[in-house]
Amino acid sequence: MRALNTAESMMDDYQGWAVDDLQALWKVFQESSAGTGNARELFDIAHEVRGQGGSFGFPLISLIGDSLCKFLEPRTELSARELEVVKIHILAMKAVFHQGLKGKQKGLDGELRGLLASLRNKLSS
Repeated sequence: MRALNTAESMMDDYQGWAVDDLQALWKVFQESSAGTGNARELFDIAHEVRGQGGSFGFPLISLIGDSLCKFLEPRTELSARELEVVKIHILAMKAVFHQGLKGKQKGLDGELRGLLASLRNKLSS
């Protein structure tokens, strides 16, 4: 019972951690927009958020974080157009939390995956 309570407490705390991680991600994004941030730092934070999302009941966060990681991984610097893709991913993660979209979201996960892949592919082509 104690382990279950601890697990539930950790899930509640995750939203606090995730908000902190998303704020850090947003800050680095803004620094990158000003020319002082870098893709690796954005990748590292997105990777952390991606790893925690599914573990704490937010699979859409993991999905969006995975898409962002795929986009950032081959890059060291980001153009203005590439930064817009990063911004869309961060705003999507924020929307998931603000809407409280925990658990599996039938239909939405596949649609979101497809839209993010199209966005990444459009910029890559």
